[in-house]
Amino acid sequence: MSKFFDDDIIEQVKDANDIVSVISEHIPLKKKGKNYWGCCPFHNEKTPSFSVTPEKGFFYCFGCRESGNVISFLMKYDNLTFPEAIERLANRANIALPERTVSSAERKRMARMESMYEVNELATNFFHNCLVKTELGKQGLDYLLKRGLSMETITKFRLGFAPDGWDKLYSAFIGRGVDPNLLLELGLCRKNEQGKIYDYFRKRVMFPIMDGKGRVLGFGGRVLDDSNPKYLNSPETEIFNKGHLLFAFYQSYRSIREKKQAVLVEGYMDVLSCHNAGITNVVASLGTAYTKDHGRLLMRQAEEVVLAYDMDGAGRTAAKRAIELLQNTEFSVKVVSMPDGKDPDDFIKNHGSEAWQELVDTSPRDFEFLLNESLRRHDTNSVEGKRSVLGDMFPFIAGHESQVRRDEYLKAMALPLWLDVSTIITYFRQFLRQGNIELKQQDLNVPKEHFTDEEELLYWVGKDNTIYTLVSQYIGVEDISHPMYRVYYEKIGDLVTRGETLSDILLEGALDAESWHMFGKWSVLIDREMNEELLHNLIRSVRLKSLRNQYKEHSRLADQLSRANDPRFIEELRMCQDLQELIKQWS
Repeated sequence: MSKFFDDDIIEQVKDANDIVSVISEHIPLKKKGKNYWGCCPFHNEKTPSFSVTPEKGFFYCFGCRESGNVISFLMKYDNLTFPEAIERLANRANIALPERTVSSAERKRMARMESMYEVNELATNFFHNCLVKTELGKQGLDYLLKRGLSMETITKFRLGFAPDGWDKLYSAFIGRGVDPNLLLELGLCRKNEQGKIYDYFRKRVMFPIMDGKGRVLGFGGRVLDDSNPKYLNSPETEIFNKGHLLFAFYQSYRSIREKKQAVLVEGYMDVLSCHNAGITNVVASLGTAYTKDHGRLLMRQAEEVVLAYDMDGAGRTAAKRAIELLQNTEFSVKVVSMPDGKDPDDFIKNHGSEAWQELVDTSPRDFEFLLNESLRRHDTNSVEGKRSVLGDMFPFIAGHESQVRRDEYLKAMALPLWLDVSTIITYFRQFLRQGNIELKQQDLNVPKEHFTDEEELLYWVGKDNTIYTLVSQYIGVEDISHPMYRVYYEKIGDLVTRGETLSDILLEGALDAESWHMFGKWSVLIDREMNEELLHNLIRSVRLKSLRNQYKEHSRLADQLSRANDPRFIEELRMCQDLQELIKQWS
């Protein structure tokens, strides 16, 4: 930072810009005592927890713990670098900053880059005006409107249309004195073998690609039909590098910062559909895989990254690659699995924004996604299948620097693989030493005592809707002890309500991986026929276990409240008496 401005200048700029005045230009503040308060601009809140202390020139949010001075506020709020924030505050206070010593070559480079920005800005206006104001762009506008975009979204993203014809843009720009070499370098025009210059983008909807300050660095163009290439992008230039940029970052970064979450999708239309539906924390890479530079771009804004790629082969591969790059970063990672092979654009059109938000909120973490992917591909009733799942997951687990996280993941694989945790840990250590896994047949042999009455009852309710209807009269979700089993039991209930069977959705592949593998393992291990006596005994066993657990908990609460002289202990005692009666009836 000091290479741009010395400490005296920085202090002068800070002192000349009252922090309350600057922040008030961005958010409403109300004075309470010595401080000023408002709703924090860096996270969503309804009750003001953002405090500004003018005496110290300092702000602090009691909600998200963001803090700093007038310079750091502008840096975060407007996505500025330190020198840019200093320059803006200096201009605001009419302070002349000392000019940096710039070489002749550097001055030429900066002037050239500025010219590139200016020409791209002209091109953006050219394409946008063509789209919304001329007959030439009507087909492009019709296309976007049919895709469900509003005029507000079209304007917000400055979408445009490159008209048909070989030199519409070139002729217009040459007439305005634009250097043709700059048009060629920016990829707006090309030169044929005869030396004739022509427009590169023709008869395409145009998507301006901006940096975090709203400067247009390049373009993407899409055809209106199914001809190839479907998309064309600007070439790499001094200002345009696809691996460093995210489409819609400029329109999204404030929302990303407020939600502390960035949703990454694959295409322009996925982004636009989300924003059109009011989901504004969504960005996309530019036809490239997720890169570490994308992570650096998001690091200052988000705590969580949600990968919402198409779940075709390429999308799954891209998600796995992104998970690998996001390991050991400050981000938590989730992966959205779109049903029926849809992309976000399709899903939002068919189901709406609320369903999309629920899909994002309930999406699995990176580990769960990878495990489910592996479980779907392999038969875990065999040694080879178990070995394959461990082989898929161990590199991911080994890549984590946190031993706590490693242990958590190793334990989480025990249930779906039907292996002891100690066995998994042993093979993980073998993998770390040797890089391979030599799973043995005896690891498949699950002792009978691992198989509970609750698990057998859940197997039967999944196998036969009639059994579920009978069991559900006596066994509620709250009677199921294991959280994962509760989810499974609820899903069976939903199926019965819809008139579907577990067999139907197993054939369709619509059941989540964990439920699918639980049912599969139980199918292998349960080798007796159902009869009335067996069903009665299983219901009785599960119900009694639940009642006894409830009695134990209410007894504990009654004792605790009694010791504290809390009159509520009487209600707990009544509950205990009622439970004792129920236990007698079921015994």
